[in-house]
Amino acid sequence: ANSTVRVSNSVGYFTPAGLAGFEGQAMVSAGEGTTSANGGHKVIGARLGWAAGPVMVSLAHTTSETELTSTGKFGDTVLGGSWAFGPAARVSAAWRQFKQNASKQTNVMLAGTVAFGATELKASIVRANLAGRVGAATIDANDARQVGIGAVYNLSKRTALYGTASQISNDGAATFVVPGGPAGLAGGRSSKGIEAGVRHLF
Repeated sequence: ANSTVRVSNSVGYFTPAGLAGFEGQAMVSAGEGTTSANGGHKVIGARLGWAAGPVMVSLAHTTSETELTSTGKFGDTVLGGSWAFGPAARVSAAWRQFKQNASKQTNVMLAGTVAFGATELKASIVRANLAGRVGAATIDANDARQVGIGAVYNLSKRTALYGTASQISNDGAATFVVPGGPAGLAGGRSSKGIEAGVRHLF
């Protein structure tokens, strides 16, 4: 039911620049009777943002309908913002809630970045809180927490070394996994991941 990956054949509008720091977007997709597997979502969404100096804030809401939402539309609401402390540090926070029929998932994130010369350090923590029912099953106990840390070392303006480590701790029957992690995780278990590489901008 989630349309956050791809929506086909949409019409959108972006506000022009010069609106005292405000900007926004609206989008509509008719779905054209196709399936969610190929992006055929019926979607209505809008976003409003504001930026001034070191502060940025944005609010967005989208509803989706597919062949998977016969019991109710899928809702996605996001509120986020960040505050820059000069050119070297930034703190970000976000609240996001998915709702469908009698269930909802609320995610809260706090993150920060700080630069020291050619090195940038990053850290974040996310809490996922589930509530309600899916069918006859109660999902209130299926929560999770994710902690991530990372570092980027800029060798030049175009090339950098990077590394990231993350762990998700699941509660109840939750089976959230780090992207790229193995499928079939048992409910309530932890998922860990690390990555390292070289990034080059062409």
